[in-house]
Amino acid sequence: MLTIRGLKSFLLTAGAVPFACFQLGASPLEETVNVLQEWVETERRISRAEAEWETNKASMKNLISIYGGEIDMLSELIAAAEEDISAAERRRAELLSQDEAVKEVEAKVVEVLVAAEKEVRQLRAVLPLPLQEELSPLFNAIPSDPATTRLSIGQRIQPVVAILTQVQRFNQVVTVVEGYRAFEAGRTVQTETAYFGLGAAFYVDTADEHAGVGVLGPDGWSWKDDDSLVPQVRNFIAIYRGTKQAGYVELPLNVN
Repeated sequence: MLTIRGLKSFLLTAGAVPFACFQLGASPLEETVNVLQEWVETERRISRAEAEWETNKASMKNLISIYGGEIDMLSELIAAAEEDISAAERRRAELLSQDEAVKEVEAKVVEVLVAAEKEVRQLRAVLPLPLQEELSPLFNAIPSDPATTRLSIGQRIQPVVAILTQVQRFNQVVTVVEGYRAFEAGRTVQTETAYFGLGAAFYVDTADEHAGVGVLGPDGWSWKDDDSLVPQVRNFIAIYRGTKQAGYVELPLNVN
């Protein structure tokens, strides 16, 4: 590498060239002046180059410092992003594990729900007719084919729970309903029936001519006419409706 000191030595050495030329016939003064001018110009260029180099060197240091800071910042961002990715992957694994657990629980719930839906559908046939009619919309909401239904578990549970709740409530109280009953020769009369939950029921017609008792069996309700029960059943219904003072009424709860 040619340094400034070396360049000066080179120029001084080059000064011998005009001297040699002088010996060949050139003017020594003229040659010396030329060499000095070239030396001064060279010195000026060297000084300018040194100044420019110092300026550029300072600028380069600043740029290196700036880029170094940006690299550090990018490194921190990359590290933070990698940490976020790791956390996201851990969270994803947790969610997948939870999803599998939820699916297992859902499968068990569906299995129990299908059995409950089947039992509730079978229950419909043995309920008193008024209760069947009241719960008809809920029974119709139960899917006929659990394997192809698009209803959610929550939508399927609601009618089952509602039906069982209504049946339990009906079984805990006495309910009197109006209806019609067919007798001999196709004659139909209006009746009032008192249901003692699902244990037994007694009916009497509005003319107080016919009465009977019903019990719940494996195949539904079976009825037995017993006109001797007219006074007792009518008396009980009158007390129930509040048209007669409360009193003791004897009714047969077991019928063979």
